[in-house]
Amino acid sequence: MKITLLGTGTSVGIPSLGQLGWGKCNPENPKNSRQRCSVLIQSNNTNILIDAGPDIKNQLINHDLDGLNAIIITHEHADHISGLDELRPFYFPKKEKINIYTIERTATFLLNRFDYLFKKNEKSQSYFKPPMSLNVLSYYDEINLNGIKIKTIKQHHGAIDTIGLIINDKFAYCTDVVDFPEDSFNKLRNLDTLVVTGLRSTPHIAHAHFDLTFSWIKELKPKKAYLTHLSPDSDHDTVLSLCPKNVEPAYDNMFFNI
Repeated sequence: MKITLLGTGTSVGIPSLGQLGWGKCNPENPKNSRQRCSVLIQSNNTNILIDAGPDIKNQLINHDLDGLNAIIITHEHADHISGLDELRPFYFPKKEKINIYTIERTATFLLNRFDYLFKKNEKSQSYFKPPMSLNVLSYYDEINLNGIKIKTIKQHHGAIDTIGLIINDKFAYCTDVVDFPEDSFNKLRNLDTLVVTGLRSTPHIAHAHFDLTFSWIKELKPKKAYLTHLSPDSDHDTVLSLCPKNVEPAYDNMFFNI
């Protein structure tokens, strides 16, 4: 199974618009160019996407995918959902609806914001067919998508909770998290690979900062860990110099096999 981290940046990306720009990141290092967080999971003829932010077309265009078997949405913040409309072309060839999986709160939000993707309404053009179908998950669910086993956990993300994902009991993806319920945290122990938020050096109300993330990794003991959702304060080489031996900052289009 191939895991590709399509995007590893915070909600504004790096560089951002306006005066923030590259922040403290060296623009000469291509690993500092970060789009919004998304992950592609590929196994045999199965393609599963985690999150679909505003960069998703650019992130997928060179992967030559024939289709998407499922999209899992971790939560409803714009940097994780605002590219959903871009994925409509995967519906066109066979007219098979694209399955979206998420928790009930986020599903309700998507139905309100992207109602036309899920149901026909009186303002739709006559030729338009809703290309997507919503599937509601609960925290601590387990689903099997063409042999890929996916477990959900609850994560605290400031004012809301988000979904963390454990794939085939070997790989976990935990973006947009500042704290874990004990039940969730214990399910992350002794994995092969952990990808987890590491926003910046200083604390944040909704995202783990480096020292907090490093303390989690020390206790959880994955064989390898990568930081994602990095901010413009977080230059790749600077962060790498801060990381413990088995930890690295992730970067866009980095991939590994599990």
